Amino acid sequence: MWKKTYTVLLISLLFSKTLFADNLSVYKITTPKGAVSDQDLSVLASLDQSGNEDNWSTYIEAKPNQKKFVGVFYFKQATAKQWKEIRIDANTLGEAKSVQRWRFQLRDFEQRKWITLGDNSGALDWVWFKQRFTIKSNIANYINANNDLKIRYVSNNNVDVSNIDQLSLALIEKGTSDGDDSSSDTDGDTTNDSNDSSGDSSNDTGAADWWQPSPAENLTWQWQINGELDTSLDVDMYDVDLFDTSAASIAELKASGKTVICYFSAGTYEGWRDDWQQFFSFISNEEYSGDKPPFAANMADWDERWLDIRRIDLLAPIMRSRMALAVSKGCDGVEPDNMDAYTNSSETKLNLTYSDQLTYNRWIAEQAHLVGLSVGLKNNVEQLEDLVDHFDWALNEQCFQYNECEGYSVFTSSGKAVFGVEYKGSAGDFCAKANSMGLSWLKKRLALDSWRIGCEEY
Repeated sequence: MWKKTYTVLLISLLFSKTLFADNLSVYKITTPKGAVSDQDLSVLASLDQSGNEDNWSTYIEAKPNQKKFVGVFYFKQATAKQWKEIRIDANTLGEAKSVQRWRFQLRDFEQRKWITLGDNSGALDWVWFKQRFTIKSNIANYINANNDLKIRYVSNNNVDVSNIDQLSLALIEKGTSDGDDSSSDTDGDTTNDSNDSSGDSSNDTGAADWWQPSPAENLTWQWQINGELDTSLDVDMYDVDLFDTSAASIAELKASGKTVICYFSAGTYEGWRDDWQQFFSFISNEEYSGDKPPFAANMADWDERWLDIRRIDLLAPIMRSRMALAVSKGCDGVEPDNMDAYTNSSETKLNLTYSDQLTYNRWIAEQAHLVGLSVGLKNNVEQLEDLVDHFDWALNEQCFQYNECEGYSVFTSSGKAVFGVEYKGSAGDFCAKANSMGLSWLKKRLALDSWRIGCEEY
């Protein structure tokens, strides 16, 4: 009698373990950049390869195009439950990270962004590398209305292919213990065991992540903040106006695999932006010309007024609102302009200091990161070294014209991309220099309309 009861109980426990997990397999792959080999998708459901094994029939090959690989792997939730955890198991083989970085990302449908799970840190050259990524918070954010979950696999260049032996996903239901305590995951903490010589890595992800481009990616881009937006360009990144670009246009760009950065001025008052009247009751139209804090004197040659950046207490509500607008529209990051007011004392009529500017710029970067946005440092060449650790990339106007480009080595040597434009001079002349320095450069008209010459053509 005891043996029979024990046997029934054991069977029940084993059955409950499978009952509370929804094990998902890839049912579709799309490749915005590059291609995959034609093995059946079912090969991704199980771990078959280790060490230096190379059984072509058990894995899928991810092949970059002339620039990089971007592939989206689709999973479908079989049963709708209250999930407590997502587990993603992967087994890949390819170049080491120092030669080619490959990242796994999970789509956050609520925040409308990709969350980086981990990369090939710790992987050896052409040795199978097994990883588990665990997510324990905001699980519903990763399942859309069609019950899909999406994982994106991305390379930073086209040096070589990557082979994927396993990419599977399990949803663990709340209120159950599935018996797998092999990792010491902590909710919201991300770890990557890069010293594991066996090729295993365990990552627990849930923290915010944002776009952090590197010079090695050789990214192409378009900067258009005026005129009808041309979304047809084959570039990696678009920089567009935060207010004038619709969420639909941003979604269209992102659906084609492009990163979208949204421009706004963080250092000047542009009266035609409606939000000024929302946050400052004494502004009644687009032509406010007073100097009531935080407003200062006119900006030369532009229909704008400088802001007293020392008054973060007054500027915080409107700048945070702009960050929120960027998130709601689906922007991947922001380009705050006019971040060097302290160098324009003759115009601002304010006694702004180097320290004042650092404080404000660091605050702006922090606000962007708090809501998961990438943020670039615009111009402000004198403070590059003090701000490189706070910004994800940089954008410059006319540094070749003014012989200031060398200063951006502090960004490129830190693995952070630098984008820029010239309005004068021959593209053939400055593009050769930009390319040799690892800078992503354009020739543009001052109007910043759709016209461009990209240095990738040289």
